[in-house]
Amino acid sequence: MAEPRFLPAPDAETQRISLRRRRDGGALSDVVGHLIAANDEWMVVLPEDRAEVWIPRGEVESVRKVPERVVLPASDADGLERVFDRTWPGLRRARLGGWILRAGRGVTGRANSALAVGDPELPFEEAAAAVERWSKAPAKLQAVVGGRPFEEALAAGFVAAKETVVMIRDATQPGSVGYASGEAPDEAWIRLSGMGEDQLAEVTAAPASYLRISDVAIGRVCVADRWAVLSCIEVAESARGLGHGRAMLHALIVEASRLGARHLGLQVEASNTIARTLYDAEGFTEHHRYAYLSRP
Repeated sequence: MAEPRFLPAPDAETQRISLRRRRDGGALSDVVGHLIAANDEWMVVLPEDRAEVWIPRGEVESVRKVPERVVLPASDADGLERVFDRTWPGLRRARLGGWILRAGRGVTGRANSALAVGDPELPFEEAAAAVERWSKAPAKLQAVVGGRPFEEALAAGFVAAKETVVMIRDATQPGSVGYASGEAPDEAWIRLSGMGEDQLAEVTAAPASYLRISDVAIGRVCVADRWAVLSCIEVAESARGLGHGRAMLHALIVEASRLGARHLGLQVEASNTIARTLYDAEGFTEHHRYAYLSRP
């Protein structure tokens, strides 16, 4: 069995390119992806959904910069998950083919799992074993319910847990809401969240806005590729049932619009019927579901 190759996961500074190559015999083909390495002999391009492509310099006909792939509400679940991943990236990242490997401090699911989208270009069991070697922990996968990695994991004996609904809507919101915001959570935000140091490290791993309404409600909004992902919505226990959760949701939508987002997304556990009822009433609709899979 060949040793899997773990590669750097592209970040906001990694350039996406379209490279045209001419192979022996004169055939032309294009490779689109992030340029992750280059020297006098090779250029290495990493497509979003599969393993890297090594192109000899002698085959390169042209290279041009291209924007990130546009992900719309009608895009597939894998595309949306790749955007959402950038808003909760973990503290350490790598790529295994199309899979995105993430490690944090062991608190939140998204920061401590492999996002199983695209093709790892390994049989499932070998890919899962590679995740374990990289993370130095039992394999934990985040996979779209009903997708190929999800079904392969179940067939391999993995158990699914925490089924989560991804909900979306557009970013328009009339009116205004009074709230405080900052690029880092303040002491009152942290106190209301109840988060410890390790969880805060995972939550703050991507640039975001942290909102607070007085001392009763908090939330977080992070923007990637015109998508604003809303998270960490929390209301003080003594103030629940008084509409503060809805007010914070409105504040997050206003902040998302201010930051230039066109689309909104959030993730809520399928079992949280109270929150889902609120999001339904505010125009969010289900896009897809994912779950975490691990060995029993």
